[in-house]
Order: sequence, then C-alpha cells, then structure tokens
Amino acid sequence: MSSQILNENNIKQPNFLDVLQSAVTNRLLKPYANKEPVTFEFTQDKALLHQYYRLREIMYNKTFNVEDYNWGEDFYDKIGHILIARKGNLCLGGCRLIIREGDEEWAMPMECEELNLRKTFPELSLDKTRHAEISRFAVMEDCGEANIFSGLCELMYDKVMSSDIHYLFVKSPYAMARSWRFIANSFGVNTTKIVEGIHPVDKTLSSDIKWYLVLSDLTSFCQKNVDFDSIKKKFSRSSTPERLN
Repeated sequence: MSSQILNENNIKQPNFLDVLQSAVTNRLLKPYANKEPVTFEFTQDKALLHQYYRLREIMYNKTFNVEDYNWGEDFYDKIGHILIARKGNLCLGGCRLIIREGDEEWAMPMECEELNLRKTFPELSLDKTRHAEISRFAVMEDCGEANIFSGLCELMYDKVMSSDIHYLFVKSPYAMARSWRFIANSFGVNTTKIVEGIHPVDKTLSSDIKWYLVLSDLTSFCQKNVDFDSIKKKFSRSSTPERLN
C-alpha cells in the first residue's frame, strides 16, 4: 500500500496521490480533466507508472474485496510493456503486455501448478512461437470507463500485431472475458474465443471468483503480415484520443 507521512503532531496525513485519485473519483477535478484530450501510450515514465500501480491497487482491492493482497509493481511489470491512458499528467487507466519467446522457460503471470500453457495447449507449439499475456487492466471510475477500456484494447492490439505474436492469452472473470472477446472480434481478430473447460486459478483470492481463459490465435495475421489498421473497426469516443507509440 502507499506510504504515509507524519506531520509535526505525529498525525498521519494521506499520500498526495491518494488525495488526487479520491478527488477525481468524486468528480472534483472532472471539469478540468475534460479540457484535456485522452492520450494512450506505452510508457516508462516513473510518475505515471506509480499512479498506474496505485490505481490498480485501489480498483482491484475494491473489485475483489481484499485489502492485503499486493496489486502493486511486481516482476512482470519490470519486464513487460505498460500501456496507460492519461489526461495531462493524470493516469486514468492502464494494462500490461508480457511477451515470452518460444525458448524461454519462465512462467507467465497466469501460470501455476494447475495451469501450464505449453502443456495445456500442446497443439499450439508454444515452445517454438512467440506468445503473450495481457493482464492488470485498471480504469478509474467516473472517467468514461468504456471509452478508456476500448482505447487501451485498440492500442494494445496494435502493439501485439506489430510484435509478431502468434498467440495471445487473457485471464479474467466472465463478464470481462466476454467484453474482451467482443472487442477483439470487432477489431477483426475473429479468432478470439473463451476456452471451454479451462479455468485458471488464483489461490490468493476467494474461491468464489471463477476465472476464464481467452485465447486469440494470431498466426494468420503473422503469416500474412496484415496491416492491422486496415482491418480494425474504430470505436466511437466522446473525444478523439491522441495515440503515441
């Protein structure tokens, strides 16, 4: 969780970022924020990443009703590609892409004793092809969540297509799995499906949460070197986002 500051009277004061996030959530900064265009970009900016990790922690704790689980920065954030949506210097949302080469042996974020992607999908030859996982979606409340989410998905697929990734995996609850499949299909990736009979586990969270695995087969796009911009369908947004690669 975020650090706390002690004042002269030894009374804990909230972290500045907590105050800022709370203000946005309560729409106190919404008139200001609406004057700024939404920018989607992959970033290594430490200030933006700190906001994203903190936002992720707040939203995941609320969504999964947990307080002590660490949703902050981890090993995969250090080796992954972090995509954020921002207005000015304020992070509104983000997600990450983890890419694994066929000959790399480390485990993907969703993998555990019960789920090994190479053993579960031997027909995909994941030991010979580049594959990836998208995870850690987090979007601030009351900021046009649907538009932010679809914008993140669109730029993320741009990245995936340009990275010669053959198979893409996403682990999520069912509602988000359906949304992800719908968005991927609308972008022209109609080989995206919710895999039946396979449910990833997360022993750190409640067993009442049922996880689903979404798989996108992108081999045909890789083989044909298809221009993703020529096949995807643009989602209408209230404002036109600036997109930075």
